[in-house]
Amino acid sequence: MIKGLFIKFMVLLSLLSMPGLVFLQDVSGEIDLEDLAKKKAHHRGNPGGFINPWLAEEEPGGLLRFLRWKFSNNPYAEEKKVRPRFTVIPTKVQEIENQGDSITYLGHATLWIRLAQQNVITDPVFSETIALFIKRHASFPIPLAGLPEFQVVLISHSHYDHLDQASIIRLGNKPLYLTPLGYKDWFQGVVPGARVIELDWFESYAHRGITYRLLPAQHWTKRTLLDTNRRLWGSWLIEGQGRKVYFGADSGYFRGYREFGKKFGPIDAALLPVGLYEPRWFMKTHHLNPEEAIRAAGLTE
Repeated sequence: MIKGLFIKFMVLLSLLSMPGLVFLQDVSGEIDLEDLAKKKAHHRGNPGGFINPWLAEEEPGGLLRFLRWKFSNNPYAEEKKVRPRFTVIPTKVQEIENQGDSITYLGHATLWIRLAQQNVITDPVFSETIALFIKRHASFPIPLAGLPEFQVVLISHSHYDHLDQASIIRLGNKPLYLTPLGYKDWFQGVVPGARVIELDWFESYAHRGITYRLLPAQHWTKRTLLDTNRRLWGSWLIEGQGRKVYFGADSGYFRGYREFGKKFGPIDAALLPVGLYEPRWFMKTHHLNPEEAIRAAGLTE
């Protein structure tokens, strides 16, 4: 049975994944995001890349704000000294495949969506270590040798904790990869011959009876010091056999949730992120806190 809300708690933050050179504030009002997307308002003409067009520039100097956050007083400093421990329940692959539609949480933003007798995985990260030094707090619940065969892989954005090179190599060129704009070159360098379909916001692609629609998210992309927002980011709506599943990926709270609920609801399962949300002055634009995730889920019902 499809469950309603999954929450992730781990997220990568490093100098290679800072929110660019500007921080933004919401001025969305009653703007229709689909209308903005049709007008390509999220496309930057020069130097190229993408923006959140419903936001206005607020403060330049992202590095200075990052350093302010890094060296400011942390009220949770003592709690952070205690390494969290999580009980990992092994995923019974054969049992899941023998049953009906389901969603299985595999850690962080990696979810196995079983729909119409097909296996779909979001932002796959199987590695114990990513970006050379970020380690998992909980082991991956499926032995890699026992992974099911995935027909479709959904990518939301390019941050290392959502687009893991080692995991993509493990999946190889058998699945269909659906991504936002700007990822084909990366995939061809990592998995030559991979089938990659790039979509813009509100575009959809039908495959084996399931429709995948890329929707906006309030986020950003970066993998190197020189590619800030050169690739698009987004969330995914998955529809098949009377089911609707929304994978929210990483996002701040924005008017998109209300619009998605009105246009595409009711949605059976809203998979929303909660991670790296404090302090709010620094994280609010790009990450939901628990209260915002609950509010967003209510709008998609």
